[in-house]
Amino acid sequence: MLSPDMEPQRAEAYQRLRQQELIAEFGLFALRGDSLQPSLDEVCRVAADGLDVPFAKVLRFLPGENAFLVQAGVGWHAGVVGHARLGADLESPAGYAFRTGRPVISNHLTEEARFRTPALLVEHGVRRALNMLIGSGQAVPYGVLEVDSGDRTDFEPRDIAFLQALANVIAAVADRQARQVALAHSEAMLQSVFESSPDCIKVLRGDGTLVRMNHNGLCLMEIDDFAKVANCPWEKLWPADQAEHVRAAIRAARQTGIGHFEAFCPTTKGTPKWWDVLVAPLGGQGEDEQFVAISRDVTDRVKAVEAKDALLRQQDLLMREVHHRIRNSLQLVHTLLQLQAGHVNDGGARAHLAEAARRVLTVAAVHKRLYEGNDVTEADLATYLGGLLDDLRGSLSDEIVGRPIHLSTESLMLSPDKLTSLGLIVTELVTNALKYGHGTVSVSVQPLGKVARIAVEDEGQGFPADFDPVRSRGLGMRLLLTLARKPDGVRVDRGVPWGRIVVEMPLG
Repeated sequence: MLSPDMEPQRAEAYQRLRQQELIAEFGLFALRGDSLQPSLDEVCRVAADGLDVPFAKVLRFLPGENAFLVQAGVGWHAGVVGHARLGADLESPAGYAFRTGRPVISNHLTEEARFRTPALLVEHGVRRALNMLIGSGQAVPYGVLEVDSGDRTDFEPRDIAFLQALANVIAAVADRQARQVALAHSEAMLQSVFESSPDCIKVLRGDGTLVRMNHNGLCLMEIDDFAKVANCPWEKLWPADQAEHVRAAIRAARQTGIGHFEAFCPTTKGTPKWWDVLVAPLGGQGEDEQFVAISRDVTDRVKAVEAKDALLRQQDLLMREVHHRIRNSLQLVHTLLQLQAGHVNDGGARAHLAEAARRVLTVAAVHKRLYEGNDVTEADLATYLGGLLDDLRGSLSDEIVGRPIHLSTESLMLSPDKLTSLGLIVTELVTNALKYGHGTVSVSVQPLGKVARIAVEDEGQGFPADFDPVRSRGLGMRLLLTLARKPDGVRVDRGVPWGRIVVEMPLG
């Protein structure tokens, strides 16, 4: 038989054992629940039962109001739970526990000098309170678990352990609930983006098989039922010659974080389409590895580019036809002038007609060289002049015997207008050097900013002392002055003992 002194100890041991059972039962209850509120209601009942008090409540912190809301409770008047608000500052027991993270025992609220007693406690005759923080270590704790009594013996430090265990369980449940809400919100957002995207979005397993496809993607690919392609290798939806692009994109996404390609793939009903495709990892390892593939329909863009290319090819073909006809027309004019010269008895007139025929042939040669390349918008200066002089050698075979022609210039892309003028100047100067000079003919063309300097010299005695290009009445010299666009653009170099003439033509 126990002595009277042992009765309080046995009662204390029984209470602590009962508290352990309540903690275990509540833990199972909270873990099985899907929502937070039932656990909050239950923890108030368990706390009141375990500490043998009439009042318990969960205070949820409201950051926007800097106050507590009585979220759950037992023993309180109707209208308190879910509506009553308490201060969350350091002047209240609950606010102090929330702000400092330390449990607060107040056994004499009517005489308490540290805190003010909330009106809610006074109205219910509460004289003693124990407050415990819910969510220690969290950035923003959930709130406070509080038990209250009016006539119970004082709360003791050993009561803190029981209430702390309950608060820890509630903190874990609240954190789990917050994570579930955040995850559901995130999944809802992803689902919204997934379904609202105008592109064809697919989720792939690590082996490239299809897991999901959004509604717009099914429409774009003309797939009536995703079940028909579910778990099918993505590459099987592509033509056989494009399958390697698909595999390479997945490999690139796995290795570098992004895979990209553009390729042709008809829909399941045969509609031809072009796709711009991005592949990126979604996470996971091994069997859990997944990728997202975003395919954008770029058929209209590809068709527009193809139509533009076809139009450009057609324009190029038409331009070449026009140039061919111009060349033929010039050749015809040259032939007619030669025929006319053959029927003229006057020597002077015959010479003028022959000279005119030669100049027409020169223009034809310049035109031919300019437009026989692949690009009719510009051509290389060195290549163009080299070919032009080759043509000139062929057309002046009699005059060029034993007369080498050397060209010195540089590679520079110029427009057809500039090359035409340069070609006419070089042809006129070289023809004159072959006709009136002697020995080797040297041609130098130097681009100097906004002008091109053309110098042609030979090994003859040079121009007469009284020769002035500006006063010359010859057709060739007047042509040079016109192309130079200024009176001093054509000059004879008197600083050398041989024939040398320099023309400066604007390039701007």
